Amino acid sequence: MPREIQVTVDRGLNYGAILRRYLDLAKFLDLLRSRSIYLTRTDRLSDKFEGALTTSIRHEISSAYSKGLTNNSADDFIRKSREYNYINCWSLGATDNMALWHLYSSASNGVAITSTKEKLVRACLDWAKEEHVEIFKVQYIDHFQNPDMIIGSYTDPLRFKHTAYRYEREVRIVVSRIKQNEIEKFKPEGIRLPVKLDDFIRSVVVAPGAGSWLYEIVSDITKRYCLNVPVRRSKLTYLPK
Repeated sequence: MPREIQVTVDRGLNYGAILRRYLDLAKFLDLLRSRSIYLTRTDRLSDKFEGALTTSIRHEISSAYSKGLTNNSADDFIRKSREYNYINCWSLGATDNMALWHLYSSASNGVAITSTKEKLVRACLDWAKEEHVEIFKVQYIDHFQNPDMIIGSYTDPLRFKHTAYRYEREVRIVVSRIKQNEIEKFKPEGIRLPVKLDDFIRSVVVAPGAGSWLYEIVSDITKRYCLNVPVRRSKLTYLPK
C-alpha cells in the first residue's frame, strides 16, 4: 500500500517567492556531482538556540511531565527536536546579501543558487513519498522575552530563531525522521535527497568579488554537469553608470 504524501508548506510564503542559497565552490560542485540536496541534522548546526524553548514553555512541559501527562521532559523534547530533524536553509529574496556571502560562501570565490517556492515544493512532493517534509519561513523572536510560540510537534521549535539572525530572512526545508529514528536509533549527521537540477535551480550567481576567470570556470562546470540555467555575475560586481 503506497504511503500518504506528507508535505506542509508555509501559507505565508508568497507565490513566486525567489530564494537563494549561498555556497562555496566545493559545496556547489558536490551539488552538481551528486544531484542531491544535503540536509544537516539540526544539532550539527552552530546556533545553540536551534530547537530552544522559552522559559514558560519549558515550565509547561516540565509540569505536564511531572504529572505523567507527557512522555517527554523539556530536555527530552529539545533533544529530539535537534537530533531527529534535518534542515536545508535558504534566504528569501532575489537581491544580494553581503553578510550571507561572507558567512556561508565567499564574496570573492563563492556562488549563490536561486530557486522559487514552487520549485522547492515540487522537489518536496517527490521526497514526501518517503519522508515527512515541511517548508516554512523562520520567525525571529527573543527567547528571553517569552513570546508566543505554538509548540505541538518536534519540528515546531525549528520555526523560530533568535532575533540576532533576522538578517538571514531564512526559509527552511525540514525533513523529520522522529518515528523512524526512534525505532532504529540511527541518526546520520546528514541526509541527501535527490533533485532534478534543471527543475530545482533557477539560476547561478557568481560572487561579487570574483574575477572573470572564476565566472568562466563556474559557467564551464555548470555546462559540463548538464545544468541548463543562466549563470550570471552578482549585480554588486558593477558600479552604476
